[in-house]
Amino acid sequence: MFAACKKNNTAPENDTPLRADDFLANYTVPTQSFTGNATTGFTITGAKGTVIKFKPGAFVDGSGNAVTGNVTISLKEVLSKRDVLLSGVMTESNGQLLESGGELLVEAKQGDKALNINRQQDSAVRVDVPKVMNDKDMGLFVQGKRENGAGQQQQNPLTWVAAPYYPFGNGPNSYSFPLPGFTWVNCDRFYSDPNPKTTITAVPAFQDNNAVTDLQVMLVFKNIATVITLPYNYGLQKFESYHNSLPVGLQADLVILGKDSDGYIQFGTQSITITANMDIQAAVHKATQAEVDSFLNSIQ
Repeated sequence: MFAACKKNNTAPENDTPLRADDFLANYTVPTQSFTGNATTGFTITGAKGTVIKFKPGAFVDGSGNAVTGNVTISLKEVLSKRDVLLSGVMTESNGQLLESGGELLVEAKQGDKALNINRQQDSAVRVDVPKVMNDKDMGLFVQGKRENGAGQQQQNPLTWVAAPYYPFGNGPNSYSFPLPGFTWVNCDRFYSDPNPKTTITAVPAFQDNNAVTDLQVMLVFKNIATVITLPYNYGLQKFESYHNSLPVGLQADLVILGKDSDGYIQFGTQSITITANMDIQAAVHKATQAEVDSFLNSIQ
């Protein structure tokens, strides 16, 4: 998305820069794999406590035929702000902030063929998401096409949208719902704040003499379970928040992340308090694993 060359600021010799390949290997939200019998039904439990129950006959193939025998389930659990940051699936809906109670990606296959949920079954696949990220009342959201408005900046074409009606339970220890499809789902709600709303911008301030690409600028909010990205506005040549979406006074960590021409991670963070129309110089440099670990461990 962005490339530039700036001044040289060599890291101390005792600091080992973190390679981008190592970053992906160490920090990407893992995909968990399970096997179960579609005929008899089965239950899986994710490493972070998500429980998914598959009824007998819960699966159909691409032609709508019932599936029998063993199937493979893959699961990604996004149950912390750290997970959201590293998954790339941000908590916003058409530019509005969402508070999340947890995101999941569930997929099913038999061999190399993707499967669907049997719609003839009532609650064929039922999910319980532990309340480890949030304990507020939530609703169910799914990935959908983003609304296109005038003056919108470069952005992800998908966003979170409210799911068609599904019974959703806000229990004392978990969120419970029938899975609407083998896709991303999110237990969340719109964030409400009475303060005036504003738009902010950020410009990378490169500290090393390297070309940097694949830059992302993100906000990890301190007091709510919300992580968003600032899309790049090619007209302004700046990263810009969704228009009038950020409450003045909200506190966040700004994170900038990219990859340089030598294959190393470029990284930077700073604590900010949102002010009207603020413009941020976002310092980014060749980072060490210790730096990245220190920050990520602070946003559990």
